[in-house]
Amino acid sequence: MTRIDLTRFHVGPRSYSRADAYLACWKADTDNCHDLASYMDGLIKQMAKFTDQSQAWSFSKWKTNKGANNHAEYWISAGAIALEYRGKDLAKKAVALHEAAVGLGYAHIVMDSMTRKGEATVTIIFPLTEHVNEGQYARLAKVLMSELDVYQAADGNCAMTHLIHVHKDCAIIRYDGAVLAPGAKIKETAKLYQSMDANQFCGAGKRAIPHIVEPTFTSHDGLFEWSNTDEEKAQKTADELLASIGVKLS
Repeated sequence: MTRIDLTRFHVGPRSYSRADAYLACWKADTDNCHDLASYMDGLIKQMAKFTDQSQAWSFSKWKTNKGANNHAEYWISAGAIALEYRGKDLAKKAVALHEAAVGLGYAHIVMDSMTRKGEATVTIIFPLTEHVNEGQYARLAKVLMSELDVYQAADGNCAMTHLIHVHKDCAIIRYDGAVLAPGAKIKETAKLYQSMDANQFCGAGKRAIPHIVEPTFTSHDGLFEWSNTDEEKAQKTADELLASIGVKLS
């Protein structure tokens, strides 16, 4: 059974502090383990009723030290990979993320989220069959971002300490599929994306290849003189080459 920790953090003026944690399952098949999406939805509904609810979430296990924040020293392991994206048309981006994840065949959740400053974002969450360490998390995050091929990712997406922020109107949609097996995925992609910049997908999108069109000139009498065709260029090059060795065709 896939078990995932959902840890909530209070958002302070300059930092975070651990509030509480819940243990959920990707798909609940007993009364002892609640469904993750249902758990998340219930916590969101509480935000509409109570003003003291924690707004920052992590799908990792953290140490329970009093006042623990989201620094690496308190992080233990992760049961899911959460990738957050920015952009103007978030509905379109959510669809793109979902369709890409379906194409990969992976179980996932797509949900509304926001930045620490309150700007709207969208987050996709991939449950894992087993918890991963820091290095494995960064590797899987990089691989998944590459395979999704969606741009405007949030800064710090590959860090296991990255928190997503939620509000009372967040919509949460779960999609079934194969739960990602981290060990097998890392082995499968061992020789891929090694040199990829972790911030590559934080930009606006792929750079378009410039299409250079030669200019059109006008003659002294104002008529257009179009640039040479490829055939004309080839003939000119051949004539110049022959002339350089003293051969001139009539």
